[in-house]
Amino acid sequence: MNESMKELSLGQRIARLRRAQGLTQEALSEMIGVTPQAVSKWENSQSCPDIMTLPHLAKLLNVTIDTLLTGEEPAAAPSGQPVRPLEELIVRIMINEQDGNRFNVNLPFVVFKLGARFGMLSITWNGSGGETSAEEKASILASLDFGTMVRMIESGVRGKLVDLDDDGERLVIWTE
Repeated sequence: MNESMKELSLGQRIARLRRAQGLTQEALSEMIGVTPQAVSKWENSQSCPDIMTLPHLAKLLNVTIDTLLTGEEPAAAPSGQPVRPLEELIVRIMINEQDGNRFNVNLPFVVFKLGARFGMLSITWNGSGGETSAEEKASILASLDFGTMVRMIESGVRGKLVDLDDDGERLVIWTE
């Protein structure tokens, strides 16, 4: 990505990246499942893609979500090494309860992805502390969309995906 991509609007980046992939507005719209008019409005900065569309759009345009939104290439890992490929990523889930109990689950990304695809992932967090009731916590956790997390990771998102803090109790999901 050249330096000038940072200076473009989101719409201009979408247009440039679409053309670089050899796609028409109509072809891109069909692949994403929106109207050609929607793509035209994005490219003319009259509207923006829905947040749930960004992972698929970035993948089709062969960039990360960060690159799509900012025009900047993803940063290298802190060690100076390139960002790990998906096959090497670990999805980490940590729950710290107010009473000092701590639970950690580390899943290879491919296992996390399969669990999300087949509806086999769920988190139960019934800690007694914090301001949120057990029922409210259950509702919050039930609303976590693991499929969206998978798409975000596949599009290049790294680091924290979820960080819920409830007065000393905490749930964090991140990638490494």
